[in-house]
Amino acid sequence: MNLLLNNAKLQAPLAKLRNRISSIWRILFKISGHYQPILPEDKAFVLKRTITFKGDSPRQIAGGAHEQGRMVFRNPRPTMEAVKDLVVTPLGAAWVGRTLYERYSSSRPGLRMLLSRGQVSKVYPSGYFIQSAHRDTYGDWMSEYLGALARAGEIDAPLFLPAALARKPYVKRDLTALNINYIAVEHSVKIESAKVLRQRKHFVHFSPEDIAALRTILRITPQSPRVGSILYLSRRGEGSEVAVRRYPNEVVEKIVTERGGRVLLTKSTSCDEYQRAAVDAETVIFDHGSAMYNALGWRPKRIVELVSDDWWNNAFLMFADAMGVDDITIIRGDLGDAHVASMLTKALDGSGEN
Repeated sequence: MNLLLNNAKLQAPLAKLRNRISSIWRILFKISGHYQPILPEDKAFVLKRTITFKGDSPRQIAGGAHEQGRMVFRNPRPTMEAVKDLVVTPLGAAWVGRTLYERYSSSRPGLRMLLSRGQVSKVYPSGYFIQSAHRDTYGDWMSEYLGALARAGEIDAPLFLPAALARKPYVKRDLTALNINYIAVEHSVKIESAKVLRQRKHFVHFSPEDIAALRTILRITPQSPRVGSILYLSRRGEGSEVAVRRYPNEVVEKIVTERGGRVLLTKSTSCDEYQRAAVDAETVIFDHGSAMYNALGWRPKRIVELVSDDWWNNAFLMFADAMGVDDITIIRGDLGDAHVASMLTKALDGSGEN
């Protein structure tokens, strides 16, 4: 366990180091004319709304504040851009001529992507490609891919996906259910008349409109819960696709069970089981992770998020707020079982404070 925790603590510094090295390559490729970054005016954002929460302030929030700002782009982006002769690669790079365009690509490029154009193996007359910043987890899929598809309307040509993403089971499941024809990009291909779906929300800052669009495309009608019901989404026994982290599953499961609540192990819960669990979800407790996106079909009144000191972002704070939840508590699991038990009891009794 100590080795795992040490590895977890190393991940953030290593990621920062890799990004610094990649920044050098991006500068060099931009100077040479082979890379076009997203322009500063296309990335500028402004505060839309301030969201407050109870409980602990994650270490990542400066000054221990109990609020986060919902940001929106200052200049709203188009839902879609038409691009002629777009070359896309297995790594998600999108090229026009000899230049990689970040605003069409599936992540900010590092050296591998900048060198990835390769020989075009096939030419298609038309197709769709999705610009994204991340493509690693189920949360990325829900936020950046299904969200873009939800806003796009009818998809009348093949959807092209980076090879690794297209192989993920939940991607295959969702696109099959939506009857969307997709092609895994195993070798570089050219799309003569491409439509690139742009990311319109800042990072993971879900809005009520994003929630409504996802519910529409997935044909989800939210259900109301039983009064007093408690549901815990436990990551016990589950690994992460992007980080090593641990949560105080046993102590939380014990408290929830003693109060007559329900525990769902996220690693073995099906989509149908998530939907049926709506009736038990007046209060939702969850370990920070993508499983929370399955709450699209629920109407919770209270949210409690358990976080790891080494890995947190405000995605689920934004998600809960967008679903209309204004009673949100964050608990730092790394402060020990006694702390978790005390904070969770206060939250469930309605006595939590900022």
